[in-house]
Amino acid sequence: MNWFLERLEPNSIIGMTAGVDFFDGLGVLLLRKGQLITKGIKDLLQKREVYVWRKQENISRPSEMTKAFPKDVYIELVGSLWGIYHEAKLIRPEQIEKTVVLVETILKELKPINVYLGLDVLQLDLENFKQHDYGTFVHSLNVALLATITGMRLGYKEKRLKYLTLGALLHDLGKLRVPKEILNKQGSLTEEEFVIMKQHPLLGVEMLKNTHLLPSVLATVKNHHERWNGKGYPYGLMENNIHFDAQILAVTDVYEALTADRPYRKGLPPYHALEMILSWSGKDFNPIVVQAFRESLVLYPENAIVTLNTREVGVIAAVPLQLPTRPLIRLLFDSNGRFLNKETYIDLMHDLTRFIGHVEFKEVG
Repeated sequence: MNWFLERLEPNSIIGMTAGVDFFDGLGVLLLRKGQLITKGIKDLLQKREVYVWRKQENISRPSEMTKAFPKDVYIELVGSLWGIYHEAKLIRPEQIEKTVVLVETILKELKPINVYLGLDVLQLDLENFKQHDYGTFVHSLNVALLATITGMRLGYKEKRLKYLTLGALLHDLGKLRVPKEILNKQGSLTEEEFVIMKQHPLLGVEMLKNTHLLPSVLATVKNHHERWNGKGYPYGLMENNIHFDAQILAVTDVYEALTADRPYRKGLPPYHALEMILSWSGKDFNPIVVQAFRESLVLYPENAIVTLNTREVGVIAAVPLQLPTRPLIRLLFDSNGRFLNKETYIDLMHDLTRFIGHVEFKEVG
């Protein structure tokens, strides 16, 4: 079973009260079931796009089997990326060849399946690589994984996908030239420090000038902090003046940064980070990219075991296509750990007091 938002015809909103919940295109509640529909409310609803949630039964998509990205491969990739970055002063073509090998590995792992990129997969114990800029390597790899699956969702083919992934792996290269005391500062940067930090996209391009990389890869490195509304850096580019690969990276870069642990703060839960990304669609980010990212990100695979903030334990029964942060959950155990003999469901789209605190995922196959 799955859920999707179905648009209503304007003239179909009739009656004195709402027979169902009405939502906008992002799944945000506009009018709750049973509320009075005054003439003023009806006029407002008929002027905008209104949706209702519908169920689709027995959807089988075996070609989209979900499994975890292999931890051993992930660790090996982080180690390889660490080596490439540590060799970096002015990048040589042979170092790019090593990075291309990483790209091929990522594409090989991601191509056949939808990959679950939850915190249990990405938070790994990699003590051997904890250097002052260790976080840059892990961040770059995570961003590359997220960008790749988003590119796949957008229909990128082999070569274009390869260049997108390559640009993502190299996007923060310029941070190696940012002083460590600024890069790892535990708190807000001063205005002067932020000016230095904002130079890292251009510093990265400078380090890659002798590599003969395609302009699209260099544009990804240069533009990944530009924003749809023109409020990014280093050039303040707007909308489609930003290279499309960089528009993808803008979304995946911010999402990964929000969910990652830092020495001075705990990372946000994935559902919270995704909801923030959705709220910035059309402002900071291209709505088309946000939609593809939302549809490709598997936060809670069906049949995954989850623990709620109430300490109740359940299994994911269905994931709404338009709002994957708020799945339908069949409860297994109550807050005291007692098994529930009768079927009990919690719909997180309507119960906003509950949220998922932990997900336990077992690889399929």
